[in-house]
Amino acid sequence: MSVVTRTAIATGRLLERFQVNRFTSAAVSDGRREQQVEAAFRYFKWKKLLNLWRVEWQLRNGKTHVTGYPYEWEIDTTNICQLKCPLCHTGLGTIDRNKGVMHFDTYKKVVDEMKDYCIWLTLYSWGEPFLNKRIDEFIAYAHEAEIATTISTNLNKPLTREMAEKIVRSGLDTMIVSIDGVTQEVYEKYRVAGHLDKVLVNLQLLIDTKRELRSKTPYIEWQFIVMRQNQHQIPEARAMSEKMGVDGILFKKVDFPLGEQETDTAQKWMPTGIEEYLREHPFERPFREEEGERCWRLWRSTVVNWDGGTAPCCYLTNAEDDFGNVSNQSFMSVWNGEDYKSARQLFNIDDEPAKRVGCVTCPVYTGSEAAKARGHHTPRIVLEPVYTSSTSASKEV
Repeated sequence: MSVVTRTAIATGRLLERFQVNRFTSAAVSDGRREQQVEAAFRYFKWKKLLNLWRVEWQLRNGKTHVTGYPYEWEIDTTNICQLKCPLCHTGLGTIDRNKGVMHFDTYKKVVDEMKDYCIWLTLYSWGEPFLNKRIDEFIAYAHEAEIATTISTNLNKPLTREMAEKIVRSGLDTMIVSIDGVTQEVYEKYRVAGHLDKVLVNLQLLIDTKRELRSKTPYIEWQFIVMRQNQHQIPEARAMSEKMGVDGILFKKVDFPLGEQETDTAQKWMPTGIEEYLREHPFERPFREEEGERCWRLWRSTVVNWDGGTAPCCYLTNAEDDFGNVSNQSFMSVWNGEDYKSARQLFNIDDEPAKRVGCVTCPVYTGSEAAKARGHHTPRIVLEPVYTSSTSASKEV
């Protein structure tokens, strides 16, 4: 373990004692946390750390006007994807937002405003990053601004050696490659319209290019979402990843679209007999807060869509739910606008939100103490079938 890694872990443990709800990386999948913190330390600045403490203090005290900047950013440079994954809002076609690719000037405007405060930047959300033909330039601009960058890709778009070199040289810190099966028959059940052979060729090209350029980055991670149809291929996937030379493989729990409540859907996709990859409450968000706590995303993070539309998290997908637009507004005017303040007020029992915002239907809010006080509480749902092959009925607790 490197000195940087040990320092990062020790600092993370110190921050965890101070942070409310959960440590910020607790929402990150197991197996990815240490790598995420280490990447952040490559671009350490006291200004970023002081901003983090300021934000955490204001979260702890439920301040609705936040003077610090969010330190986790998600910028979706395109919302176009060539696959039709059945548990993805893009694949399902349920997002009410025009399709497009972010203008580089819009991107630069955002990065220039937040570069001194952003610790983590993920350049993906509901689209495939490689369908943005200039994605390497977007990455490089953030890297030059000393921000840790991550992309997640299905890697189905054919890559050339030139493009692979551009990605490696861009300074990208982490690349997550979604491969949920080691045979085409299993892979395409979820990655509908995807071609496993193309993905593996592209992945090997990136690994070989990184090796030939003697680059330590990007950290290449194979992400395998464990589902009923592919759980038997876990050992094969682990062996294949080692043979190919990826830096790590992550086996991840399956998530469901916001609003999904159908028992049959859980029965179809949730694995059986592997408790490690099951959720007691499968339809809840993976970052649901404990009873009485605030949604930390309203203080710590933000999402910017390709068109500049800004929201507190990726689950507010429709343009009509945007809290503002950074194409024609400064970010801070959005960050402390009426929408953001109203959303934060939702979690303060004594406050009455000035405006109705999309967060009011989110299970993170409806499961909170504040929602109970307002009569907005929604019971948590436990689905027995996720543990067995039976079809017993769901129950509320």
